[in-house]
Amino acid sequence: MYSQENYFWGLVVYGLGFLLIVPALYHVLRVAMPWRPGRVVLWILVAVLLLTPVRAYTDMDFLAPAWVVALFEFVRTTSQEGPARAITPMVVALGGALLAAAGGFFIKRRLIDPRRSPPTTYWDAPQYRHGEGEGWHDGRSSLEPEDQNPPREG
Repeated sequence: MYSQENYFWGLVVYGLGFLLIVPALYHVLRVAMPWRPGRVVLWILVAVLLLTPVRAYTDMDFLAPAWVVALFEFVRTTSQEGPARAITPMVVALGGALLAAAGGFFIKRRLIDPRRSPPTTYWDAPQYRHGEGEGWHDGRSSLEPEDQNPPREG
């Protein structure tokens, strides 16, 4: 039987393995799915699938990845619940992560007005774009009428 230290180091190696596949998965998803919300959902699905823990045996306190426990429970059932005891935490974690992502998108799109924020880089500033309209640099907000605050000269 494995000791507590063996399980700890197994957890460390599993976590490092996940961190090693993150850059490769990032590049694959950038090419395969250019639509950002879909890419976020795929990231959440992969993270939940690989990182959700569950007790490996019902009579022990050791944790294992839920997908591994579900796979073994499909092959040979060790408890009365079967694979449901491993799939249920994954479904709950997926639902919670999707709700958190939807809340983040809502906050970003609705509560933080992107039209009022200044440009993030030097070249995004409207005064450096040739032939485009007035922007935040002229002292007006997009909500003020134009005749109250004329643009500055020079």
